[in-house]
Amino acid sequence: MPMHLVIQKKRKELGLTQEQVADYLNVSIPAVSKWENGSTSPDISLLPPLARLLKIDLNTLLCFQEDLTRQEISCFCREITTLVREKGIAEGFKSAKEKIHEYPYNETLLHCLTFHLDGLLVMSALSHEEMTQYEEILVKWYGQLAESTDSRISNSANYMMVSRAIRKGDYDKAQEILDLMPDKEDMISSIADKRILQVNIHMYRGRTEEAAKDLQNLLLMELNKVQMLLYKMVDVELAADNIQAAKGIADKAAKMPELFDLWEYNSYVAPLQIAGAEENTDECLRILEQMLETMLTPWDMGSSLLFYRIAKNSDPKQMLSAILSEMERDSAYDFLKGSAKFKELIYKYKSFIEK
Repeated sequence: MPMHLVIQKKRKELGLTQEQVADYLNVSIPAVSKWENGSTSPDISLLPPLARLLKIDLNTLLCFQEDLTRQEISCFCREITTLVREKGIAEGFKSAKEKIHEYPYNETLLHCLTFHLDGLLVMSALSHEEMTQYEEILVKWYGQLAESTDSRISNSANYMMVSRAIRKGDYDKAQEILDLMPDKEDMISSIADKRILQVNIHMYRGRTEEAAKDLQNLLLMELNKVQMLLYKMVDVELAADNIQAAKGIADKAAKMPELFDLWEYNSYVAPLQIAGAEENTDECLRILEQMLETMLTPWDMGSSLLFYRIAKNSDPKQMLSAILSEMERDSAYDFLKGSAKFKELIYKYKSFIEK
């Protein structure tokens, strides 16, 4: 958080007016107003009394504790992943809280850690009850992020808060938050994508490798969006009792991985939605076995013409653990839980995780 926002935030927290700050420091009210809108900064001689008035130290006022680079933040997130894998989710949250306490005004840090830990929590094998205490922490952090003056941060936080409200059945709360989120205006949507402009700049500068990487990342992002839209369309058609439409959409979703070199796992998601809706035990068990078997093999991005430049190493075992946990606790699988084959699948693939 820049100094002008620190001044404004702390002043309001203490219930002070700009006039009171001006009187205390013997400056004009417009001067304080300019500090808070960032057009000017306080004279160096005013910094110590200003910090005392706002009940903060100079490091906080001058944002000396907010100089973490994005690279440092990314590195710390990777450390959190390792910590969670080796010592559990509790240690991950503990370490994150300590880092956030050390850099209390660094919104980028809070944003990255909140979303990162949210993902790790989803991938954990914790029961719903065990997750509750961590969910409460995440909701608190999302609430802080939703107040950010950075629209990218506030919008992403609000998105997660809406999703949580929907999952809890609090649709009024979800709608309330959603109504506060800005719509993308038609004029803005007609402007060329910034990322495509960056690709063009790389091309004109002869940086074809950078251009190709950007395009591969962009393609992967858009394909993931399309997949999620197709899965949601299947859900909607099933809810409308239009099974034939749902099956047709599921068939198209199942073909995407082969067409676009995506992870084979994704080809089973929509067919499983159909089999689950029909409570077709044999078909569900067949698809689940294929899905779980696929998860033992990492996605080989390096062999794809579409993604070989952005190939990353992945550990599907972590996702496998989350899927098995979901199979055990999700009510959508209740009709399978009396099946010996279903229990055998869970036992078999849990043993792979433990190896």
